[in-house]
Amino acid sequence: MLQAPENRNCYEYLKFSTGIYNDFFMMQHFGVNYKRSEMFAHIDALAAYFQKDLGLKRGDVYTIFMPTTVQSILAFYALNKIGVITSFVHPLMATEFLKEQLELVHSKGVMILDLLAKDHIGTINDSGLPCLVCNSSDYSEGIKGFGCKIGEGLIKKIFPKYNRAVYFKDALKTTSTAEPVENNGDDVCAYLNGGGTTGKSKTIKLTNRAVNELTWRVSDLDEIHDPGNECEVIVLPMFHCFGLCIAIHMAMCNSARIIPMMQFDAKIFTKLMRKNNVIGFGGIPLMFEKLMKDKHFDGPHLKSIRLMFCGGDDISEAFIEKYNSYFEKWGATGRLRQGYGLTEIGSVCCTNTNTDFRRGSIGKAIRGVEVEIWDDDHKKLPNGEIGEFAISGPTIMQGYYMEGEAEDYGLYTDENGKKWVLSGDLGYMDDDGYFYFSGRKKRLIIISGYNVYPTDMERVVGDLPFIRECCAVQGWENERSIVRLYATLKEKGDEEAYKQTIRETLEGAFSKFYVPRDIIFMDSLPETPLMKVDFMKLTAADPEKARVERKIKD
Repeated sequence: MLQAPENRNCYEYLKFSTGIYNDFFMMQHFGVNYKRSEMFAHIDALAAYFQKDLGLKRGDVYTIFMPTTVQSILAFYALNKIGVITSFVHPLMATEFLKEQLELVHSKGVMILDLLAKDHIGTINDSGLPCLVCNSSDYSEGIKGFGCKIGEGLIKKIFPKYNRAVYFKDALKTTSTAEPVENNGDDVCAYLNGGGTTGKSKTIKLTNRAVNELTWRVSDLDEIHDPGNECEVIVLPMFHCFGLCIAIHMAMCNSARIIPMMQFDAKIFTKLMRKNNVIGFGGIPLMFEKLMKDKHFDGPHLKSIRLMFCGGDDISEAFIEKYNSYFEKWGATGRLRQGYGLTEIGSVCCTNTNTDFRRGSIGKAIRGVEVEIWDDDHKKLPNGEIGEFAISGPTIMQGYYMEGEAEDYGLYTDENGKKWVLSGDLGYMDDDGYFYFSGRKKRLIIISGYNVYPTDMERVVGDLPFIRECCAVQGWENERSIVRLYATLKEKGDEEAYKQTIRETLEGAFSKFYVPRDIIFMDSLPETPLMKVDFMKLTAADPEKARVERKIKD
């Protein structure tokens, strides 16, 4: 089990936690394993490059505009070693968004993958910032490495030229030594973009302490018994809070051999499970759905799985039970469990576990984190009453990044001086301490003064055998609020009969207010860049246009 992080930064905690073992395999890429000593040598070399060659110092900001790769993981720890804040930006965002983020946080440089750089080189050149360019061949060997180098040669000929660029492998050649910043647990280590508790995108400040405390507390759920042999496949991106804090930092501090995937692919994932001793992974609902559809998913390789978490969106109990049946079949101890969290609290505050879970719930609060249900006057509600999730503890954010505002901007401070994150999410707690998610406050639909919770609707409809996925939103008809349901089907059938079943099921489960006025079947539901259902697009969608588009496709 991990020890308490005390006042260490993320780099120090990783080095401290893994230092008790021999020189185990820490990371794998394209089937090649890299030892702990080699990875730390590369981290230290990068730290020297950032500090000595670029002149970065404690409190500066540097942007990683990358998918999850060996290079981006090492760069985070290198920057952390010298006290530099990493600003993570989704590498598929528009170049205008990159420009805004670079300017907003006063970034001193940017790291990018050559394959994804074409549309952004002009923006980077205009910014005047130094650019660290990563190639796929940096950690590729043999035939794969040779193929990557051929592609990189073509990229250099076709893509625009950089004004100030250094390539990753050249940065590793520095002969300098970085001077570390130590025992700076309260320093901000990362800027992450989140939806914000009010629905508008915000830049969230996470400290070393918040990331390390979360890692330590969640590590109670499992420990690595065979460092370097037991693996965790990283499918969640670093720019996603759960990906950074749990999938990567916790797994690495626990001394697992991590296998980062630049982009999720069910076929590749199942191949990795068959070839490696994979004991755990976390993902979002769509990833688990794609995994279960892969023809090679089922098999004895599932026996080693001990830990699986699903977050980011709701998932039906029917799916969870079907998914878990595969692991039960092969005698695995792991089961897919739902939890709850958001970027503002370091990613997770409560979860079901393999030994303590309740159907339909999002579990209990993790050790040392307070989760309460509040009314609009910030007063704690009795068990069973729906209100807003409020979270306090050592894992919460320092605040939102906002120039001219207080350091803790975005947090609520109670009469005792305790700071809380007001989540903007609704739910309740039962008498046994299990929490239940009812939906976003901004998604709340009010019909004739009655509260309708879309997530509750989706959970019930999602259990119907003919429904693949669904999303309930607020619509308007003759200037009156209505419930509108969008859904996709597992196979074609009598759509009118399906609609009738949906209406009868919802009225039986809840009340007439939950019965949608409009049910629209689509080929697929729109997704956000993080592969969640984009309910905002559906809220603004024209149902007649959706019907027409589907008819055209048919």
